[in-house]
Amino acid sequence: MALLLTLILTLILFIKPLVTYLTTKTLTKYYPPLNPLSNHTTLSYIYEHRHRFRTQRLYNKHLHHNHRIIRLSPTSLSIADPKAIPAIYGHGTPCVKDDVYALTKGTHTHFNMLNTISRDDHSRKRRMLANAFSTKNLQQWEYKIADKVERLLGKLDGMCIPPPSSSSSSSSSSSSSNALINGDGDEVDMRYWLNLFTVDAIADIGLSVKLGLLDKGSDEVVVDGEVVRYIECLHRGNRVSSWVIGASGWIGLLRGVSCVVSPYLREQWECGRRFGRVVRGLVDQRLGVQESGEKLSDFLGLDAGSDTTAIALTNVMYYLIKNPPSLEKLREEVSGALLGEEVAPYAKVRNLPYLKACLEESLRLSPPVSRGLERKTPPEGMYILGERIPGNVTVSVPTYAIHRDPEIFPDPEAFWPERWLEDDEKVKQMRAVFIPFSSGARACIGRNITFIEQQILVSTLVHRYEFELPSKGWMLEWEEAFNLWPGRMPVRIWRRDGYVIH
Repeated sequence: MALLLTLILTLILFIKPLVTYLTTKTLTKYYPPLNPLSNHTTLSYIYEHRHRFRTQRLYNKHLHHNHRIIRLSPTSLSIADPKAIPAIYGHGTPCVKDDVYALTKGTHTHFNMLNTISRDDHSRKRRMLANAFSTKNLQQWEYKIADKVERLLGKLDGMCIPPPSSSSSSSSSSSSSNALINGDGDEVDMRYWLNLFTVDAIADIGLSVKLGLLDKGSDEVVVDGEVVRYIECLHRGNRVSSWVIGASGWIGLLRGVSCVVSPYLREQWECGRRFGRVVRGLVDQRLGVQESGEKLSDFLGLDAGSDTTAIALTNVMYYLIKNPPSLEKLREEVSGALLGEEVAPYAKVRNLPYLKACLEESLRLSPPVSRGLERKTPPEGMYILGERIPGNVTVSVPTYAIHRDPEIFPDPEAFWPERWLEDDEKVKQMRAVFIPFSSGARACIGRNITFIEQQILVSTLVHRYEFELPSKGWMLEWEEAFNLWPGRMPVRIWRRDGYVIH
């Protein structure tokens, strides 16, 4: 057994990386590696995973070492240059989605719109859904969003504190393992409640399923008699999958070994499988029968549709609370549009320029998908930034890094919504590199629904409540798996002047 293990480790750590290095050596000549393993093996992705925020580290490498192109693995390049966006993601690009997407479908035989590699298959699926995801058609579901907003308000009203006196300190904070409020009962984890909102909303919009998570104040769902923590299982499964997904060629082995050597990792993999069962169970509840694999596209909606919108909502609320002048300016705009409505009607807030600027500035600073979305060059190779990139090389533009190009976004670390309200030529330049939803034919089809949810909910929240973070210097932390998750966000909330808690 010991000899077999030694042989396996020798193969993994020495022989295969050496072969890969020799067969792809041409890339090493030109592009500096992200880490010591990047020249030799895709296991470099696992090396990077020890950092909770991998793309921030990549950004620092691009920025501080002044490298436009960095090697991520023997056959993968990160390219932080605005001109690379149309070359890699544009409608006329010869690039296709990288094989890593096919690995995300797991054991299912069906590809959904996110992970299909085939352009024809993607075009067919997108045509089927494009009309349903148009802003015009999504507006018919506004009543479902409004219903979830009302339920969230009912819960938040019950957790409001009396307005603090002017002499009260804003620096007090307390800690607790409770997911919802602290031991004193005066802090609300907004990240958790916003996630309950997005799960309830997308389940109702996409499947007409009433999960009732907001009413329960919990992410527990029951499918086929099994109680499953929806958000917890989604995050655990994505966390462990993201640990190995970039290590192409090793995924099956790494998954098997991790399940054997680590009970913790084995439980993470099982959580991911539980989430898959939840989605299939919810779809079956609605359809009543087992249809073809096409229904697994709902997995995409319940996963990406709930998680990324919750991330965006959490981030924009955080940035607004941290920047009181921006929050007050937004309140003035919203107050001028609303006439006593409890829930902001979409028709009244859809065209508010400062609201849109706040949402876009938050997406710029903290895009829900911060890494570069992987594409593969054609077999014959192609030119990017005037350099010839060999065929079948994975290329990507890191969203987090390109959104911080100081030539396009001055003072890039500042939350400054006003930048989106400058002259048209400047805004046009920014939009050309603004890719939180990717770009081109494979851009996110769900961007309309996430904006509708954000415009309605953010307007309602800032109009109704005051917010306070645990202390003036408190900072939100992020963890990167597939998505860039904000951590727990404890806030104290109270009704604004003119509102009465019923």
